[in-house]
Amino acid sequence: MKKNIVSLIGIIGLGVIVYFAYTFFFTPTQANSSLLLSKADIEKENFLHNKKAILYLSTTADQDIDGEGFSYAVFINKSGKAQALKMEGLELGSTAVYDNNVFLEEKDMVRLVGEEYKEFPMKTDQYTGERSGYIQEEEIFFSIYNSGFAQDGKGYRSDVRFGNEKNFQTDKIPFYIAASGVESDKVNILTQDVDKNEFYLKEVTFDTSLEVKHLSKVDTPKDEFFNALAPVLSDQTYYYLILSSAIDDFNEKTSLYRINKDTLQQETYDFIEYKNMKDLVATIPYNFKNSAYIYNDFLYFINGLGEVYTFDTNTEDIQLKFSLEDASESKIRNNEETYFKDGSLFVLRYSEDKKEKYYLEEYDLTNGNRVSSLDITGLSELLTNDQRKSIYSYDLKVFDTQ
Repeated sequence: MKKNIVSLIGIIGLGVIVYFAYTFFFTPTQANSSLLLSKADIEKENFLHNKKAILYLSTTADQDIDGEGFSYAVFINKSGKAQALKMEGLELGSTAVYDNNVFLEEKDMVRLVGEEYKEFPMKTDQYTGERSGYIQEEEIFFSIYNSGFAQDGKGYRSDVRFGNEKNFQTDKIPFYIAASGVESDKVNILTQDVDKNEFYLKEVTFDTSLEVKHLSKVDTPKDEFFNALAPVLSDQTYYYLILSSAIDDFNEKTSLYRINKDTLQQETYDFIEYKNMKDLVATIPYNFKNSAYIYNDFLYFINGLGEVYTFDTNTEDIQLKFSLEDASESKIRNNEETYFKDGSLFVLRYSEDKKEKYYLEEYDLTNGNRVSSLDITGLSELLTNDQRKSIYSYDLKVFDTQ
């Protein structure tokens, strides 16, 4: 009996040790309460008044099989302090900013934050985002999702949510979307037929309902496989597409396609060529959705090496305009992001040498000079709190800085 009691005590003791070991190593650290925002916080009328930028991060879709995926809308104020609203997960999710309003999306809900707080539960869950934005002429926010093949077997489906403070409705685009971009009155999309290796340019308009109009097939070579590296851009005369084609494991060419809006005539330019690269993955932009921009008749494009190339829309001249200071040539990304706004390029950077790790830089597009750098407090701590899931950045937006 005494031997059995000793054995029982030993088993209980081992169980206690295992429990505390599991708790220590596998239970996630709770986030510092000062880093997290509540619903009551973002409902305040003046919540956005001192905010400089917003960063969207989420777990991937496969991590939400257990229903425990999550996302963060991280608000960074003008002093560099980061605070996050925790939401349901949405891989490749994004935000939209217009005037004093922010559109937030998650798996089963959309929200408007700013002049008036509103939230709209959605009946259908989404798991993979494509683009969010604002249509000025219709005064609506929208979000498009690469939702997958329809259950009835009738092709691919990209679901859409759109609306404003009055209400949100849903619709669908029956195509796989390789890239997209926003104009004041519409969304331009580049759809892809993977089986046929073909791209098509279309426009999406919103009124009481959603309408999709075919514009043109893109004249890409049939014997090359292309990837879209940038949003669909446009000015008064042309649409612009940036597509890449790998020659082999070490060489790749990037082409710029320009399509006339009236005649639909297409022109192709050799934009960037990578030769004898150790790792082509390192050239991939930080974020396809925010990698290119048109400003003062110049198209700007930033690749994963921190190199900013320009295309003069008048002279058709192409050049390497400038590079980020101390840009990494590694394919490893630490939630770094880019965002063009007005005459500036904003870059969320990461450095092990900095106390706070993350900082936000601003570069002048005209001369390539770095004009400011802001250390961000709290972001690194926030990203290391929950070790059960991996979380990744998918969008950066900067508010009006006046």
